[in-house]
Amino acid sequence: MKHKANILLLGFNQALSIESLPEIFFSRCNSIEDLMELVISNDYNLVISKFNVADKDALKIHECLESIKNYYADSTPKNFKLLILTSDEKEDAFCKANKLLYFPEVMNLKSLILKLIELPREPKRINKDLTIIDFKELFIRVDNNRAFIKEVIEKFFSIKESRIAEIQIPLENGDYKKAKDSAHKLKGVLANFSMLEAKSTIIELEQIILSKNINLSISKLNELVQKIDQAKEYYLSNQDQFKISQKKR
Repeated sequence: MKHKANILLLGFNQALSIESLPEIFFSRCNSIEDLMELVISNDYNLVISKFNVADKDALKIHECLESIKNYYADSTPKNFKLLILTSDEKEDAFCKANKLLYFPEVMNLKSLILKLIELPREPKRINKDLTIIDFKELFIRVDNNRAFIKEVIEKFFSIKESRIAEIQIPLENGDYKKAKDSAHKLKGVLANFSMLEAKSTIIELEQIILSKNINLSISKLNELVQKIDQAKEYYLSNQDQFKISQKKR
C-alpha cells in the first residue's frame, strides 16, 4: 500500500494551490509551539512556512527545526526540508544570505513541490523512449547525413562532463550569470541533437538558475545529467538508425 507524502503548513490562513494535490496529506499549524510538537510526533517530508510567524522570522524557524533534527539524529532521524515562502525581494535576499530554501509565493508552487519530494506514483503507461531522441527530426536537421551526425553525437558524449562542469562550477561559485549562459549554450546543443527530454530539463534548469537557488539548481543539473545518460543509452541501443545509406542531395 502506498503512503501519501506529508507536508506541514505553518502560518497560512488561506488555502494554498498545492493542497489540491491528491498524493499529499497536509497538516496545518499557526504557532512555533505547535510546529515543534507536530514535527516531534510525526514524520514530514516538507515544512512550508511563511517568512514571519508570530515573533519568529525565517531564520529562527529554521533554527528551531534544526534543533529537533540534531536531537533525533542518533535515534530516529528527521529528514524533512524547510521551505520558506517569500513575498518580496527583501525576504528573498534574507533567505539567500542565510542559505535558506525559499520560493516566491507568486510562482508555481506545485511544480516546485514535485521537485522537492518524491511522491508515490503509478508507472507511466506511455513509451518515454519516443521523446528521448526524435530520430526523424534529427535526420531532417542534417539533411539525412547520418554518418556525420553520428560522429558529432559521439563527440558530445565523450566531452559531456566538461559541458556539465561549465554549469556546475559557476553555480558552486555563485556566478549565476555564467552558469545561465553555459546552460543556454548546452540547450542549443541538445536541441540540435533532438534530445527532447534533456532539452526540456535544461529549460527548467535555466529558470531555476535565474531564481538563484543553488540547491534546486544543483538538483535539476543532476537530473539533466541523468537525462543525457538516458539519451546516450537510447542512442547506443538504436544504432540501426544510422545504417541507412545517406541520400544524395
